[in-house]
Amino acid sequence: MLNRSDVKRILFDLFRTELARRQKDALAVFDEPIDELFPKMPMGVLQEGYKQAAIIFGYKSQPFSSLELMTDYAYASYLSNRQITFLTSGSTGIPKQCPHSSEMIWEETRGVAPLFKGIKRIVSLVPTNHLYGFTFTVILPHTLNVPVVRLPALPTQHWNVLLKSGDLVAGFPLFWNYWLRCGNRFPTGVHALSSTAPCKDEIIRGLFQAGLYQFTEIYGASETGAMAFRHQAGEPFELFPFWDTSVKEGKLRIKRQCNNTWISLPDEVQLVKDRFLIPLKRADACVQVAGINVYPKRVETILSEHPAVKACRVRLMRAEEGERLKAFIVLNEGYTSQHLGIIRTYLAGKLTVHEMPRTFTFGPELPVSQMGKDVDW
Repeated sequence: MLNRSDVKRILFDLFRTELARRQKDALAVFDEPIDELFPKMPMGVLQEGYKQAAIIFGYKSQPFSSLELMTDYAYASYLSNRQITFLTSGSTGIPKQCPHSSEMIWEETRGVAPLFKGIKRIVSLVPTNHLYGFTFTVILPHTLNVPVVRLPALPTQHWNVLLKSGDLVAGFPLFWNYWLRCGNRFPTGVHALSSTAPCKDEIIRGLFQAGLYQFTEIYGASETGAMAFRHQAGEPFELFPFWDTSVKEGKLRIKRQCNNTWISLPDEVQLVKDRFLIPLKRADACVQVAGINVYPKRVETILSEHPAVKACRVRLMRAEEGERLKAFIVLNEGYTSQHLGIIRTYLAGKLTVHEMPRTFTFGPELPVSQMGKDVDW
């Protein structure tokens, strides 16, 4: 069961991440108390926060005169609805609402808790308004009866002083990559947790070389929650015990033990043996353009083959932008946005009318969130 402080923390992280996203500075608002920050927030941040909070806790979006009043309202809604609704990142299409009932949440937490016996403290580097942060830095501490310390995901901090034996550090692949590049080392007896995106084997090996005691990578999605885990590089993921499995037409399906709905995994996977799997790639997400099925990943593949393109992303426009695809391009050296006409001509010979992006945006690097996941632009 969530308490009021948990709800306030989720609201704080919701507003903080939205403000950081707009300011392009994740640390600018981290240390300021939320009660002092709330009255000074730009109206656009407040409006987006009101909208997202209403989705998470299940009430009609509305403004509030203070964070305390908003917390009371959100907490009462949670007690009434007995569920939390999270949004997908939208990295493969329009963000979807993913409700998780209290029964699902506690089933999951009881299933993951045995992985972390002996943990004395959780160090959170992830926001709690997303499912990963919520499960492992809000609910798991209640189950393990351990405190939580929240720190900014800044790799250059004095980690040898901040961390101590028995800590579980909840991070993500992009952070761990930069953490290693900074030459950091772990004190004795520290555990590391990673999720939100695949963690490369070389990063996992590097963490152990830096003195890590135990590593846990969680494979999951906003739609499903935590599905499987592994502790070592090169290992397959083992499904958590609260999932039942079935193979239909050669494809693995899973079902939570607390309900009767079979679902397909969001990725293509290789089933190694009973309850062990290797994720291969994200299943292509199909979107509709003027009623026609279109695959943005296919358009990305074709666009990336042009010599001007170093990297790219293609996705469906937001509702207020239109109903076509849009593209973000990182150019190779020697090319500028003035070459857009050449790129368009190239695409026109390979794509259908519905596949052709309506708008093109250029930048020095692909747009990603603080946790390294694709974001809208």
